[in-house]
Amino acid sequence: MEEILYDWKKLSLTDEEDVKLSLPRSKNLRSKEYVLAAKFLTKRALNVEAIGCTFKPLWRAKKDFKVRKAGDHVLLFIFELEADAEWVLVNEPWTFDKHAVLLQRFDGLTLQRYLRFTKAKFWVQIYSLPIRMLDAETAIELGETLGQVRPCENPNELVGG
Repeated sequence: MEEILYDWKKLSLTDEEDVKLSLPRSKNLRSKEYVLAAKFLTKRALNVEAIGCTFKPLWRAKKDFKVRKAGDHVLLFIFELEADAEWVLVNEPWTFDKHAVLLQRFDGLTLQRYLRFTKAKFWVQIYSLPIRMLDAETAIELGETLGQVRPCENPNELVGG
C-alpha cells in the first residue's frame, strides 16, 4: 500500500496537460428536466426498454419520459413535467418483475456513484384491531413504530373498511 502512495505522489501533469476547463453553467439553468433515480433491487440484468414499456402505461405521464442507464441496477427517469415525476413519487411503492424499485429525486449534479438508496415506502395493513381503535390517530401511532408515516390525502385509507 505504501508503494502505491509513494508512486502516486510522484505523478504530475505536464504544462500541456494542465489546462483549465470551464464547463458552461447555462446548460443546467436552461434544463427543464425532472429526474428520478431508481434502484432496482434484483440481481438480474436490467432491460431498459422493457422497463420503460412497463412503466409508461402505469405512470400515465402527461408528457413523455426517457429512461437512461446510470450504473449498477440504477436507471434515471427523465420527465418533461415536474407533475409527472411528483405523481410517480406520491404513488410509491413500485415494483418491476416482482422486485422493489427505490426512487429518489436526482439533481443531475451529484455523481451517480454517490446516490444512496436507503429508504423504501410500504403500505402496511394491521388486522384484528378492536373497533374503537380504527381511527387515523391510532393508524399513525402504530405506523410510526415501524418508521416515518406519510400523510394520506384520503383519511379513510388509514382506517380501512
